[in-house]
Amino acid sequence: MKKIFQTSMLQGLVCSLMVLAMAPQAASAQALDRIKKTGSLQLGFIDGAAPYSYTGADGKPAGYDIEVCQFVAEAVKAKLAAPKLNVQYSALKSDDAEAAVAQGKVDLLCTATVESLKRREQMSYSIPVVNGGVGVLLRKDAPQAMRDVLNGKVARTGPIWRATVNGGRSNHTYAVRAGTVTQDWVREQVRTLGVTVNAIVVDDYAKGIELVKAKQADAFFAERGLLKDYVERNKAQGDLEVLPRRFASEPLALAMGRNDDDFRLLVDTALSRLLKSKDFQPLYQRHFGPLDAASRVIYQEFALP
Repeated sequence: MKKIFQTSMLQGLVCSLMVLAMAPQAASAQALDRIKKTGSLQLGFIDGAAPYSYTGADGKPAGYDIEVCQFVAEAVKAKLAAPKLNVQYSALKSDDAEAAVAQGKVDLLCTATVESLKRREQMSYSIPVVNGGVGVLLRKDAPQAMRDVLNGKVARTGPIWRATVNGGRSNHTYAVRAGTVTQDWVREQVRTLGVTVNAIVVDDYAKGIELVKAKQADAFFAERGLLKDYVERNKAQGDLEVLPRRFASEPLALAMGRNDDDFRLLVDTALSRLLKSKDFQPLYQRHFGPLDAASRVIYQEFALP
């Protein structure tokens, strides 16, 4: 009886492994099959996320990530031998983007985001295409003591979040966007260092910026590239600045549906070729400025051999 039971368990295990082995194969061609059948590649992007993705003055998608996705689109056309493939872009709100990818409404999200374990429950990710990071926006008339703290120029040693009057850290209010990796990072700093700060959680970047402009928040922590782009586009106002310090590194990647190995391989192959090509440096410079040697190495390392 015991032998029969063990044999039954072994057969069940073998069947289970066979199902698991076959499942990725069944799902791997899902996106490419759908694209070939419909004759359309569906690309989504988060609008208003300059310089990464936004709607340009001509009403067309624009930005660094949009141009990156164009290389992917050309790779899909070549793979399917479909030079006239219809490439459609859908402008999405940030709150709807993850659901659009998870539900298969878009084949690829052309706004790079941070890969996290929670997000990987719903989506898969490409190799990184942007070396992002947490930055801070503040007013140019911010107290020098706070500015020095945020720049890491504190004479005395100790955590930069320690709320001491003499250290320029007391009675400060920071804004951070809800549901982002940046919010998680700020929360972790507070927990790890055991400090108390006034934090305002906002629903979008515009609200965080307005809080700083209205002096309702001393600083706004968010993705540094987005903050820098805002300041650059609003130079005339001249009342805000982004400090040069990067508080945390956040490699950003393109999201796509889960369990689709063939499509992910195609995307990563196209991106790796782009990052290694002569086309990458001018593309980067158009949106972020000159690519220094150290950054060039980082992007070369993102590319797969």
